[in-house]
Amino acid sequence: MASIIWFGLGILLVFLEFLIGDLSMLMVAGGALAAAGVSLADTPLWVDIAVFAVTSIGLIGVVRPMLRRKMFTGVDSDSVESNPRQLAGRTASVEEAIDGHAGMIRIAGELWTARALVPGMSFSPGDRVMVVSIDGNTAVVDKEV
Repeated sequence: MASIIWFGLGILLVFLEFLIGDLSMLMVAGGALAAAGVSLADTPLWVDIAVFAVTSIGLIGVVRPMLRRKMFTGVDSDSVESNPRQLAGRTASVEEAIDGHAGMIRIAGELWTARALVPGMSFSPGDRVMVVSIDGNTAVVDKEV
């Protein structure tokens, strides 16, 4: 019977987490589910409470900070951002010769069409260039500074 109560408390705490959204109730719910598991072995109530407290404190102290750090920092700083305008200022390598009209660059592992900023300037494959701006789906590039 106690395991059903602990399990119900765990489910309630998970729903509370949806309202709060800072991972604290989710960690306490983990403690309640651990207590429910221990309670299945027909342990005394004080053992259930001790498992609940130790597990909850451990999850809040160790797991929650790691999850928050992972959620609120960039997962992969080398990947291309979802907003292409943020590519301005980044360096890229020339994959196909670039002139004032066409060419290809590789930036953060992705291929982009590119053209030179200054008409008449060209870049050869292997050269390093800097993205000056994004014009539609074409990167406007200049010499790497």
